[in-house]
Amino acid sequence: MAKKKPPAGSRVAAKPASRRSARPQAAAALVAAAGAPVPAAATAKPAATAARAAGKLRLGSSLSIREVGERAAQLKALFTAGSAVVDAGELESVDTAGLQLLLAAAAAARRRGLTLKLLGAGGLHTGAADALGLAEQLAATAEILP
Repeated sequence: MAKKKPPAGSRVAAKPASRRSARPQAAAALVAAAGAPVPAAATAKPAATAARAAGKLRLGSSLSIREVGERAAQLKALFTAGSAVVDAGELESVDTAGLQLLLAAAAAARRRGLTLKLLGAGGLHTGAADALGLAEQLAATAEILP
């Protein structure tokens, strides 16, 4: 049986947004951190201002898929200001998306002639990065400081 087309001029209800719709946005944030252009709506001015004012970015206690988009915009602003210093001292929880962001940020920093410095990130070696087999790659692309 063939699907019926709606009459001309009628509206079709859009499907409600699901949790999965956030995943492409997180992937876009990772690409943005790697140096690709970011839409103006994605770059929050407060994030850019905070990153420039302090000269370093504080990651907070969590770096998960929920925070990746905002952190990517903040990292881009930080790199634009000529700094690549990230304070990870409060970081307690990191998921795969967070590690991908850190790896992409390290690559983006290198392309700008900077080295990503992760302050207080010694736990990344024994935590999620180690469990995923990414600790060596992260150590090779970023400077991890106690």
